[in-house]
Amino acid sequence: MALAMEEFRRLLADRGYRVTAQRLAIYELLQENARRSHHPSAEELYQQARKRFPMISPATVYNTLELLVELGLASQLGFPGDVQRYDGNPHAHANVQCIDCKAIFDVDAGALEGIGQRVAERSEFVILGQRFEFYGICPRCQERRARDGLPATGDAATAGGGETAGPQQSGKPDAVLPKEA
Repeated sequence: MALAMEEFRRLLADRGYRVTAQRLAIYELLQENARRSHHPSAEELYQQARKRFPMISPATVYNTLELLVELGLASQLGFPGDVQRYDGNPHAHANVQCIDCKAIFDVDAGALEGIGQRVAERSEFVILGQRFEFYGICPRCQERRARDGLPATGDAATAGGGETAGPQQSGKPDAVLPKEA
């Protein structure tokens, strides 16, 4: 749930967190990045925040990002072989990362709306969050690969040095939910 700044202030206060100019700025910067479909690292946000608050510490940025994740206003992206990145778009969507250039793209996936509730019902879990992450080769890198005579699909997709290690690289799921009746 992306919140307007006043709603964010109220949420912090209602939950007993201090409302500081630095926290507000970090949330605002994360939202600005999300509007551009950019998924910054904590270091990137730190550098952006330093323009407004030259004395801000990296710890303040990291702690605020942890708080935003805890509040459901941001999520951590867990792509292998990349620095930890953050997504300020709290609406159900998929993230797709190019294994070559490491760019991350948001893909609106309306079919994902409500999936957390369905998973909760089938698993009897209390769902705290969800992530949908895919990896592949973006159109720009596919074109580059074609020009360079490299394969753009299949097992040879890592010919350019990218990684294809995904969360289920063994092909075995971590857990299987019961089938719907």
